[in-house]
Amino acid sequence: MEKIKARKITLKVSKEQLKKDLEKYRKAAIDLGAKAAKVVPAYFVAFDDRVRLKCAVPRCHLYGESANCPPHVPPVSEMRRTLRKFKYAVLFKTEVEPKEDFVGDKQWLAGHMRHQGKIHEIGSSVESLAFSDGYYFATAFGAGGCKTALCGGQYCQSLDSGRCRFPLKSRPSMEGAGIDVFRTATKAGWDIYSVGARGVDPDSIKCAVSVGIVFIV
Repeated sequence: MEKIKARKITLKVSKEQLKKDLEKYRKAAIDLGAKAAKVVPAYFVAFDDRVRLKCAVPRCHLYGESANCPPHVPPVSEMRRTLRKFKYAVLFKTEVEPKEDFVGDKQWLAGHMRHQGKIHEIGSSVESLAFSDGYYFATAFGAGGCKTALCGGQYCQSLDSGRCRFPLKSRPSMEGAGIDVFRTATKAGWDIYSVGARGVDPDSIKCAVSVGIVFIV
């Protein structure tokens, strides 16, 4: 594997260099397995306090079970205020194939582990690449809880001992940060369906996707 070369920190990056770097991170997400990726302005990302409400009502099985899940992550107001300081982000998605990995009653757990784990891997890798280029505030958010995506549902070691099993990969989910993923993905022009409701006809769901984001600068 080719080693990443660190770049000297500068107080100002030219528009040309920033544009080149953002495209590099977009392509990196694709190379790492994303089906699609877009560079978007940070204000493009939709926040809504009701997203966090849905973590608790009805209570998600991961609520309070991970250091990267509510209520252990900062409130939406703080996330919104802080992430609005960024100018650009790389939004990316993977397509869940077969869609039954998310829709099927039997394989959804294993499916979420595999597909959402990939989102964490892509996001953390792009974040690391941007950090090495001098964008030291680069911050990634994954899809779903890292307890399922990375630890296979085992107890959160970070809550137990303060030592995360995957400190370089685990990130809070976009939802946990209060980001309205459905609205943001739809604004990006991507097809996305709500696949969580029981009794939904699988044939009515044309595709299943998993979405992540990396705020760059």
